[in-house]
Amino acid sequence: MEDLRKQLEELKKRLEVLEERIDPVDEVMLSIKARLKRKLETLPELDEEKAAKMLKALANPDRIRILKMLSERPMGFKEIKEILGVESPTVSHHLKLLLKTRMVRKGEKYEITPDGRLFLRILEILSALEEVEENV
Repeated sequence: MEDLRKQLEELKKRLEVLEERIDPVDEVMLSIKARLKRKLETLPELDEEKAAKMLKALANPDRIRILKMLSERPMGFKEIKEILGVESPTVSHHLKLLLKTRMVRKGEKYEITPDGRLFLRILEILSALEEVEENV
């Protein structure tokens, strides 16, 4: 738990550095930053099993690509398969993991959920933090 607190403090410091470099016009980033700050102040108990499943769902570039594609618009299985250029069983496996972690839902077509959108934004923020850290 102490490691988690140290990581939390480090993340807060990184957010402060990022805040200095954010264009104030970008209201979406500012809103996300504010929500992150509030969440970090009252961090709930970490469910390790749930966290591991969600991280596993994102542990493949094709699954992240699927989330990015679905963030633009809902898509059918065949369209996802054609864009990724992989075999049907592979697409099925990726979608199964994304469905299981509730990052994607299936109606007539596959679509991203609010959790999936949040994870994409978190990945964008982490990438931005990494870039800031590299330039410091």
